[in-house]
Amino acid sequence: MIRALVLIAGCALMPVRVAAQGDDSRYYPPDGCVGVVTTQNRDCLVNNIYTCEADQPGSSWRLMFDRDGPVFLSKIDFETQWLESYDLFPTRQDALRQPADDPASLSELLATGIDTYDFIIAGTQGVTRVVGFDRLTGDDVVIDGEPLLGTEFSARHESTMGRDLQVQGREFVSVKHRRFFPGVTTISQGDDTEEHDRTPIEFIYPGEPGFFTTTPLYECEASLARFVPITKGSDQ
Repeated sequence: MIRALVLIAGCALMPVRVAAQGDDSRYYPPDGCVGVVTTQNRDCLVNNIYTCEADQPGSSWRLMFDRDGPVFLSKIDFETQWLESYDLFPTRQDALRQPADDPASLSELLATGIDTYDFIIAGTQGVTRVVGFDRLTGDDVVIDGEPLLGTEFSARHESTMGRDLQVQGREFVSVKHRRFFPGVTTISQGDDTEEHDRTPIEFIYPGEPGFFTTTPLYECEASLARFVPITKGSDQ
Protein backbone atom coordinates (compact mmCIF):
# COMPACT_ATOMS: atom_id res chain seq x y z
CA MET A 1 0.00 0.00 0.00
CA ILE A 2 1.53 3.32 -1.10
CA ARG A 3 1.29 6.07 1.47
CA ALA A 4 -0.67 9.11 0.33
CA LEU A 5 1.16 12.35 0.91
CA VAL A 6 1.85 15.84 -0.34
CA LEU A 7 5.46 17.04 -0.39
CA ILE A 8 6.29 20.65 0.35
CA ALA A 9 9.18 21.51 -1.91
CA GLY A 10 10.24 24.62 -3.73
CA CYS A 11 7.46 26.52 -1.91
CA ALA A 12 4.87 24.54 -3.83
CA LEU A 13 2.62 21.61 -3.01
CA MET A 14 3.95 18.66 -4.95
CA PRO A 15 1.66 15.60 -5.01
CA VAL A 16 3.11 12.14 -5.35
CA ARG A 17 1.23 10.61 -8.25
CA VAL A 18 1.30 6.85 -8.44
CA ALA A 19 -0.35 4.71 -11.09
CA ALA A 20 -0.79 0.96 -10.72
CA GLN A 21 0.73 -1.29 -13.38
CA GLY A 22 -0.21 -4.87 -12.56
CA ASP A 23 1.69 -5.89 -9.47
CA ASP A 24 3.87 -2.78 -9.77
CA SER A 25 3.29 0.96 -9.43
CA ARG A 26 4.93 3.90 -11.11
CA TYR A 27 5.80 7.31 -9.74
CA TYR A 28 5.12 10.39 -11.89
CA PRO A 29 7.26 13.45 -11.13
CA PRO A 30 5.66 16.90 -10.75
CA ASP A 31 4.61 18.95 -13.77
CA GLY A 32 7.64 20.49 -15.46
CA CYS A 33 9.91 17.68 -14.28
CA VAL A 34 11.41 14.75 -16.20
CA GLY A 35 12.57 11.37 -14.94
CA VAL A 36 16.27 10.60 -15.44
CA VAL A 37 17.09 7.23 -13.87
CA THR A 38 15.81 4.72 -11.34
CA THR A 39 18.09 2.69 -9.09
CA GLN A 40 17.12 -0.48 -7.29
CA ASN A 41 19.26 -0.70 -4.17
CA ARG A 42 20.07 -3.11 -1.43
CA ASP A 43 18.22 -2.69 1.89
CA CYS A 44 14.80 -2.71 0.17
CA LEU A 45 15.06 0.76 -1.38
CA VAL A 46 14.35 2.23 -4.80
CA ASN A 47 15.35 5.75 -5.90
CA ASN A 48 13.79 7.82 -8.65
CA ILE A 49 15.92 10.74 -9.87
CA TYR A 50 14.47 13.61 -11.88
CA THR A 51 15.14 17.18 -13.01
CA CYS A 52 12.80 20.18 -13.17
CA GLU A 53 12.67 23.08 -15.60
CA ALA A 54 12.20 25.63 -12.80
CA ASP A 55 15.48 24.68 -11.09
CA GLN A 56 18.99 25.93 -11.76
CA PRO A 57 20.78 23.92 -14.49
CA GLY A 58 22.46 20.86 -13.03
CA SER A 59 20.09 20.52 -10.07
CA SER A 60 18.25 17.26 -9.55
CA TRP A 61 15.83 15.59 -7.15
CA ARG A 62 15.76 12.09 -5.68
CA LEU A 63 12.66 10.47 -4.21
CA MET A 64 13.27 7.28 -2.25
CA PHE A 65 10.72 4.53 -1.64
CA ASP A 66 10.86 1.62 0.77
CA ARG A 67 8.42 -1.29 0.84
CA ASP A 68 5.69 0.93 2.39
CA GLY A 69 5.98 3.96 0.14
CA PRO A 70 7.90 7.26 -0.24
CA VAL A 71 10.22 8.08 2.65
CA PHE A 72 12.79 10.66 1.60
CA LEU A 73 13.14 13.52 -0.91
CA SER A 74 16.29 15.54 -1.57
CA LYS A 75 17.66 18.10 -4.00
CA ILE A 76 21.28 18.67 -5.04
CA ASP A 77 23.00 21.14 -7.34
CA PHE A 78 25.59 20.67 -10.10
CA GLU A 79 28.38 20.35 -7.51
CA THR A 80 26.37 17.84 -5.43
CA GLN A 81 25.70 20.34 -2.64
CA TRP A 82 22.74 19.03 -0.66
CA LEU A 83 20.35 22.00 -1.04
CA GLU A 84 17.26 20.67 0.72
CA SER A 85 15.80 17.43 1.99
CA TYR A 86 12.59 16.09 3.45
CA ASP A 87 12.17 13.04 5.67
CA LEU A 88 8.56 12.10 5.11
CA PHE A 89 7.52 9.79 7.96
CA PRO A 90 7.83 11.49 10.39
CA THR A 91 8.11 14.79 8.57
CA ARG A 92 11.40 16.68 8.79
CA GLN A 93 12.72 19.44 6.55
CA ASP A 94 16.34 20.61 6.20
CA ALA A 95 18.01 23.17 3.96
CA LEU A 96 21.56 24.27 3.28
CA ARG A 97 22.53 27.60 4.80
CA GLN A 98 24.29 29.49 2.01
CA PRO A 99 26.97 30.39 1.35
CA ALA A 100 28.77 27.46 2.94
CA ASP A 101 32.18 28.01 4.58
CA ASP A 102 33.61 25.21 2.41
CA PRO A 103 31.04 24.07 -0.17
CA ALA A 104 30.96 20.48 -1.37
CA SER A 105 32.40 20.37 -4.89
CA LEU A 106 32.29 17.39 -7.19
CA SER A 107 34.50 19.31 -9.64
CA GLU A 108 37.19 19.56 -6.95
CA LEU A 109 36.90 15.86 -6.15
CA LEU A 110 37.25 14.83 -9.79
CA ALA A 111 40.13 17.25 -10.43
CA THR A 112 42.25 16.55 -7.33
CA GLY A 113 41.00 13.26 -5.89
CA ILE A 114 39.75 14.82 -2.65
CA ASP A 115 37.16 17.40 -1.63
CA THR A 116 36.63 18.82 1.84
CA TYR A 117 33.43 20.46 3.01
CA ASP A 118 32.16 22.48 5.95
CA PHE A 119 28.53 23.56 5.79
CA ILE A 120 25.45 24.11 7.92
CA ILE A 121 22.00 22.65 7.45
CA ALA A 122 19.04 24.09 9.33
CA GLY A 123 15.56 22.71 9.66
CA THR A 124 12.72 21.53 11.80
CA GLN A 125 15.05 19.70 14.20
CA GLY A 126 17.64 22.39 14.77
CA VAL A 127 20.93 23.35 13.16
CA THR A 128 23.71 20.94 12.22
CA ARG A 129 27.27 21.69 11.10
CA VAL A 130 28.73 19.05 8.80
CA VAL A 131 32.51 18.86 8.39
CA GLY A 132 34.20 16.17 6.34
CA PHE A 133 35.72 15.00 3.09
CA ASP A 134 35.21 12.79 0.05
CA ARG A 135 38.17 11.00 -1.51
CA LEU A 136 38.51 8.95 -4.68
CA THR A 137 39.86 5.50 -3.86
CA GLY A 138 40.62 4.15 -7.33
CA ASP A 139 38.33 1.19 -6.60
CA ASP A 140 36.16 1.88 -9.62
CA VAL A 141 33.38 -0.53 -10.55
CA VAL A 142 30.74 -1.21 -13.18
CA ILE A 143 27.29 -1.99 -11.76
CA ASP A 144 24.59 -3.08 -14.20
CA GLY A 145 26.59 -1.53 -17.01
CA GLU A 146 27.06 1.78 -15.16
CA PRO A 147 30.68 2.95 -14.66
CA LEU A 148 31.16 4.33 -11.16
CA LEU A 149 34.14 5.81 -9.31
CA GLY A 150 34.83 4.43 -5.87
CA THR A 151 35.01 6.95 -3.01
CA GLU A 152 35.39 7.02 0.74
CA PHE A 153 34.12 9.69 3.08
CA SER A 154 34.07 10.75 6.69
CA ALA A 155 31.86 13.48 8.15
CA ARG A 156 31.26 14.88 11.61
CA HIS A 157 27.75 16.17 12.38
CA GLU A 158 27.60 18.72 15.20
CA SER A 159 23.99 19.32 16.20
CA THR A 160 22.46 22.06 18.34
CA MET A 161 19.98 19.40 19.50
CA GLY A 162 22.71 17.29 21.08
CA ARG A 163 22.64 14.54 18.45
CA ASP A 164 26.24 14.60 17.26
CA LEU A 165 27.13 11.89 14.76
CA GLN A 166 30.18 10.50 13.00
CA VAL A 167 29.30 9.16 9.55
CA GLN A 168 31.80 7.35 7.36
CA GLY A 169 31.90 4.80 4.62
CA ARG A 170 32.26 4.18 0.92
CA GLU A 171 30.14 5.50 -1.93
CA PHE A 172 30.18 5.66 -5.71
CA VAL A 173 30.28 8.67 -8.03
CA SER A 174 28.70 8.78 -11.46
CA VAL A 175 30.44 11.30 -13.70
CA LYS A 176 27.54 11.09 -16.15
CA HIS A 177 24.92 11.95 -13.54
CA ARG A 178 27.20 14.13 -11.36
CA ARG A 179 25.82 12.37 -8.33
CA PHE A 180 26.91 10.14 -5.47
CA PHE A 181 25.30 6.73 -5.09
CA PRO A 182 25.38 4.95 -1.72
CA GLY A 183 27.53 2.05 -0.64
CA VAL A 184 28.31 0.88 2.89
CA THR A 185 27.88 3.55 5.58
CA THR A 186 28.60 3.42 9.31
CA ILE A 187 26.87 5.85 11.67
CA SER A 188 28.21 6.31 15.20
CA GLN A 189 26.53 8.20 18.04
CA GLY A 190 28.29 7.72 21.33
CA ASP A 191 28.56 3.98 21.90
CA ASP A 192 25.84 3.17 19.35
CA THR A 193 26.85 2.17 15.82
CA GLU A 194 24.74 1.28 12.79
CA GLU A 195 25.91 -0.01 9.43
CA HIS A 196 23.89 0.11 6.21
CA ASP A 197 24.64 -1.28 2.77
CA ARG A 198 22.49 0.49 0.19
CA THR A 199 24.63 -0.25 -2.85
CA PRO A 200 22.75 0.07 -6.17
CA ILE A 201 22.02 -3.18 -7.97
CA GLU A 202 20.14 -1.98 -11.06
CA PHE A 203 20.18 1.23 -13.12
CA ILE A 204 16.95 1.64 -15.07
CA TYR A 205 16.41 4.24 -17.79
CA PRO A 206 13.34 5.65 -19.58
CA GLY A 207 11.66 3.01 -21.70
CA GLU A 208 13.08 0.11 -19.69
CA PRO A 209 10.89 -2.10 -17.49
CA GLY A 210 10.84 -0.83 -13.92
CA PHE A 211 11.65 2.81 -14.76
CA PHE A 212 10.24 5.07 -12.03
CA THR A 213 8.74 2.14 -10.18
CA THR A 214 7.79 2.61 -6.53
CA THR A 215 8.46 -1.04 -5.66
CA PRO A 216 11.86 -2.03 -4.23
CA LEU A 217 13.01 -5.51 -5.19
CA TYR A 218 16.06 -6.44 -3.13
CA GLU A 219 16.44 -7.49 0.51
CA CYS A 220 12.81 -6.78 1.36
CA GLU A 221 12.42 -9.50 3.95
CA ALA A 222 10.74 -8.17 7.08
CA SER A 223 13.97 -8.26 9.08
CA LEU A 224 15.74 -6.05 6.53
CA ALA A 225 12.97 -3.69 5.44
CA ARG A 226 13.58 -0.57 7.46
CA PHE A 227 14.56 2.98 6.67
CA VAL A 228 16.98 5.10 8.62
CA PRO A 229 17.82 8.39 6.85
CA ILE A 230 21.54 8.90 6.34
CA THR A 231 22.92 12.39 5.88
CA LYS A 232 26.20 12.87 4.13
CA GLY A 233 28.21 11.51 3.18
CA SER A 234 25.60 9.43 1.53
CA ASP A 235 23.66 9.32 -1.70
CA GLN A 236 22.21 12.80 -1.97
